[in-house]
Amino acid sequence: MPLTHLNKPKKTQTSISVDIKKEICEYMLANPNVKQGAVALYFNQKYNGKNIDRTTITKIWQECEKWLAILSNSQTSHKFRHRSTHFPELNKAIQIWTSQAVAAGLPLTDLILQQKGIELARC
Repeated sequence: MPLTHLNKPKKTQTSISVDIKKEICEYMLANPNVKQGAVALYFNQKYNGKNIDRTTITKIWQECEKWLAILSNSQTSHKFRHRSTHFPELNKAIQIWTSQAVAAGLPLTDLILQQKGIELARC
């Protein structure tokens, strides 16, 4: 009996955090002779429960520069996508203002951040 799409086992998607993607790139740079299938096997064993396919390793490796450029912190372990900002100067200005406001003990709400963003964008 020929295999059809009904007979094939369904692949499940696995979410991989930014930190793990960065770790995969660092591992592949440190071990250039290791094949991508072996890398997938290594990380599947290291992170039990992950089902990382060889093709996923290939896609991560193709964007290796992007993943290595991201600074690791407590937030990146929970992030699964990296979206670059459209207005980096505005983003930096809001980050600076927010850190100053938090240090001064000011309350921050979504509305306050939106208004400050609009104000800074006009400058």
